[in-house]
Amino acid sequence: MHSHHSHSGDYVSHAVDSLDSVVDLAAAKGFEIFCLTEHMPRLEDKFLYPEEIEKEYTTQNLIKNFNAYLDHGRRLQIKFNGGQMKVLLGFEVEGLDLAHIEYAKEIRKSNPDINMTVGSIHYVNHVPIDFSRDLWVQARATTKENTTRALYREYFEIQYQVISQLHPEVVGHFDLIRLFDDPLEVDPTTGKQIKDISLEHDWPEVWALVVRNIKEVFEYGGLFEINSAAIRKGWTTPYPREDIADAIIQYGGARFCLSDDSHGLKQVGLNFHRAWEYLRDVLKVDVLYFLDLKDGQAIVRKEEVATLDKSHFWDQYQ
Repeated sequence: MHSHHSHSGDYVSHAVDSLDSVVDLAAAKGFEIFCLTEHMPRLEDKFLYPEEIEKEYTTQNLIKNFNAYLDHGRRLQIKFNGGQMKVLLGFEVEGLDLAHIEYAKEIRKSNPDINMTVGSIHYVNHVPIDFSRDLWVQARATTKENTTRALYREYFEIQYQVISQLHPEVVGHFDLIRLFDDPLEVDPTTGKQIKDISLEHDWPEVWALVVRNIKEVFEYGGLFEINSAAIRKGWTTPYPREDIADAIIQYGGARFCLSDDSHGLKQVGLNFHRAWEYLRDVLKVDVLYFLDLKDGQAIVRKEEVATLDKSHFWDQYQ
């Protein structure tokens, strides 16, 4: 089995447990591919999260930690690659603005042994959208209309900049912008509650951006993660929800891969069986994609869902 998105307490303030212990557990659980994707540094102190400010972090801390992480990841590759599990060295992009996109390009260029990136958006108009409901509302207030519809629109515009300029091998939690929606809130543009909004029919300009972004990823050959972290955060499905997942099937070649987005030992492989059931029974896809290494370079492989369904990996969830 494979996971394309992970973090550890060694290098991320909101994670726990050591990177060594996380990777050891992934191997013990039977993962064959495990991608290391700690966050890239941010460029200014004003972009620090509240928890980082409390710990007196600075951007210099983040850069130092990130460089230490890359060295650590290289050592883990030497330890594990050639065995039953391959470790891919990567990082999660902070698609914060154009300056950070350029910075991500520089990181890849100066570290040619980095195998992959997860392309993610955690900020809209420089305000975090996945840290708390209060900050999500602040991000919405930065839009001209101060509506959830406008916030979605700006999120998917920033996402397009990341995927079109960086071509990340994996697109992270495609619809993360939905995390702090209030389902009972009334959308002033339609008079409907958010839970009843159809992106395709009620917010067609937002849907057009979703489809555009999916087509762009398909064009350069990227993968879309089915990210089980949404389930531990209260969703009934992984990211992305079924409407966008169906659009990925229609416009993106159903190029799904699996991720646990783990932030510590308790989350390694957490809810993978539910993510698998979503892929198999709800989305009804026939093939699962994953990254592999060949001559030190990341390549895309695929395997039949029917074959993977028989894997002993799933025994641990019974």
